Amino acid sequence: MRLLFPLVALTLALAGCPRGGARQDGPPDVRYGVDPCDRCQMIVSEERFAAAYLTPSGAARRFDDLGCLTAHPQERAELVAEVWVHDHETRAWLRGRDAWLVRAPDLITPMGTGLVAVSDEARARALVARAGGELLTFEAFMALGPRAWPARGEAP
Repeated sequence: MRLLFPLVALTLALAGCPRGGARQDGPPDVRYGVDPCDRCQMIVSEERFAAAYLTPSGAARRFDDLGCLTAHPQERAELVAEVWVHDHETRAWLRGRDAWLVRAPDLITPMGTGLVAVSDEARARALVARAGGELLTFEAFMALGPRAWPARGEAP
């Protein structure tokens, strides 16, 4: 009986932890070349395009393209607590609300959305000037949903 109590306590503690390497204070772990995109099931292989979000319960959702990230919660009617994106150039994780989001159809991304993130305004504006795109607010980015695919107007 003395051994049963610690085992039950450990099981209950682990059951309360977020699944899949999600942390409440940072982005979830992503195993590049292994983890599938939660929307399209393509393997998340390019760090500079990878993104994620956490649900209010702490469940992690991982994506190979920013377009998949914005479409998934709308298609699933799922609440999003925190969004994480990679800086397109430095590959550093950024909170979605802190990132400068660029939409440029001529940028090559895994799913063809042309959506990328950068950490500062000057670099974002320079990228827009080079690629002929537009800056998006975080709210406009998240509202894209399945309309993230500019060439076709609908998600694959």
